Amino acid sequence: MQHVMILTRLTPQSTRLGRVDELIGVTSDGRSVLVRSEPAQRVNVAQLQHQRTPLILLCDQIQDTAVADFQVPPQALVSIIPLPADEVDMLLREGREQLLLDEIRAQLA
Repeated sequence: MQHVMILTRLTPQSTRLGRVDELIGVTSDGRSVLVRSEPAQRVNVAQLQHQRTPLILLCDQIQDTAVADFQVPPQALVSIIPLPADEVDMLLREGREQLLLDEIRAQLA
């Protein structure tokens, strides 16, 4: 996993009636992220759409996009660090966001 981000908000988007196929998120540093799906690959959206935020997301690829600062493509491998949202929120309020991200990156290296 090359990319680590803290998502503070995720909003479901539907382009097909009755099915969430995209999520618009906001990172802890204020960037927008689009999590996309496609008909044959919906696992990332399905995995993230009911998660409590803030959450720490690991992702093996991101891409540029015109509708957000960056996007997580449907075929990306994503993982959520199992840290409760309340604890992540406390770290953000204490201003320890960068320390947390640096520690995670160091463990992944």
